[in-house]
Amino acid sequence: MAPPRLFMAVAVLLVVVSACTAPSPSSSSSSSSTPPSPSTPPAAARGDVPPRLALASGAVVIETPVGERRFKVELAVKDAERQRGLMYREQLADDDGMLFLFERQQPLAFWMKNTWIALDMLFITEDLTVLGIVEGAEPLTTSSRRVPGESRFVLELRGGLSSELGLKAGQKVRFEGVPAALWQKQPEGIAP
Repeated sequence: MAPPRLFMAVAVLLVVVSACTAPSPSSSSSSSSTPPSPSTPPAAARGDVPPRLALASGAVVIETPVGERRFKVELAVKDAERQRGLMYREQLADDDGMLFLFERQQPLAFWMKNTWIALDMLFITEDLTVLGIVEGAEPLTTSSRRVPGESRFVLELRGGLSSELGLKAGQKVRFEGVPAALWQKQPEGIAP
């Protein structure tokens, strides 16, 4: 039989280890941050999460029924950035988003593989008009999300925010701090 001191040391060690839990991810200072979705995988089930990509940023301003609304956005420009999107994020503040920029206007479709939070997707045409909105795209699915027609940009926001703000097709947007070469229409025959 092991000496009582050994049992006592093991018991103390177990109590200390079980009391130490990983800190929760730091939340945005905004009180309007979205908590993790109920379908967010538990931390233990997620496994290794790739590090977040370092993306350029800018802003998207949308004309809403109650005035302009400005969103700080990360810019997804390259294929790898667009493929990663907002995967593995546990929350998205109400004034944050991601802007996907494509070289030309075309039918676009998105999925939610490895995306842990519900998102609203605003499909935006080359003339900076909202073509349509997919609201509350279900997390962790590979179903295709699209709107009829061709768009060149997609703005992803926290799920449910479009309805809360009265966002709808036909509203105008503008980009701030986004390099013009990434979004302005190029004259025929001139590559960006």
